[in-house]
Amino acid sequence: MKKIFTLFLAALCLFCAVPKAQAAPVEEVQIPVIMYHKVTKNSGLLGKYAIRPADFESDLKYIKENGYTAVTMTDLISFVHYGVLLPEKPVVLTFDDGNFSDYNYVFPLLKEYEIPAVISIIGRITDEYTAENRQDINYPHLTWFQIQEMADSGYVEIQSHSYDLHCERSGILGARKQRGEDAETYAARLEKDLTKLQDRSYEMIGFRPNTFTYPFGAYSQGSNLLLASMGFYASLICEERVNYVTIGDPECLYGMGRILRPYRMSSEELFKHIEAEID
Repeated sequence: MKKIFTLFLAALCLFCAVPKAQAAPVEEVQIPVIMYHKVTKNSGLLGKYAIRPADFESDLKYIKENGYTAVTMTDLISFVHYGVLLPEKPVVLTFDDGNFSDYNYVFPLLKEYEIPAVISIIGRITDEYTAENRQDINYPHLTWFQIQEMADSGYVEIQSHSYDLHCERSGILGARKQRGEDAETYAARLEKDLTKLQDRSYEMIGFRPNTFTYPFGAYSQGSNLLLASMGFYASLICEERVNYVTIGDPECLYGMGRILRPYRMSSEELFKHIEAEID
């Protein structure tokens, strides 16, 4: 009996010494990107593109309490291009336009909950507000000084919403190709505008945006190829869907869909909607 017991112990030790098989790293991840615009306490502005600070804080609490981890666009780029793994249940929080409310309401909450977000700014408006110290009552925008502070904190990643394409002109909507515009003219117009904000951003905060957020979500065939040639690694549109990102597939980062976060929707309803889109 003693000999049998000794053999059993030897076998057990041998079993414990054998390295256990490790789970293979996940090479494809589903990633929801949530689209915010304005956060305000002005009840007259609340609606499809404006929510209360309390609504945003509720979203952050839901993220913390339900196993989600907010990541940045640079995190997604690092995953796809270099295989840097993402956390479980990743989500990206994006804010369009660079409103002052991003600094006044959003930024303090990001710091409090230690959650990062992505803010896509409009270069011309940022320059104007910085130079003129404009203080519009309903739609004030960020200055470069506020942008620098947020970027330095590590809780805000700054991306591009164009220098001066966030407007509707005759025949032109955002970064979309103009009717009758040839490919060469379109490419030159897009490159001139986007490069201006790239250079301006590097000058002011030492960072060149790696992601372009299409104004109005408007784009044309070939737009993403042009972005890639300018050094952008990703782009965001307004189509409501959850995205698949795959290691070694750079194309998956262009034209990423986003889920709009409107007023009068609870955080639970928002994330149930997102979870229904995830396989």
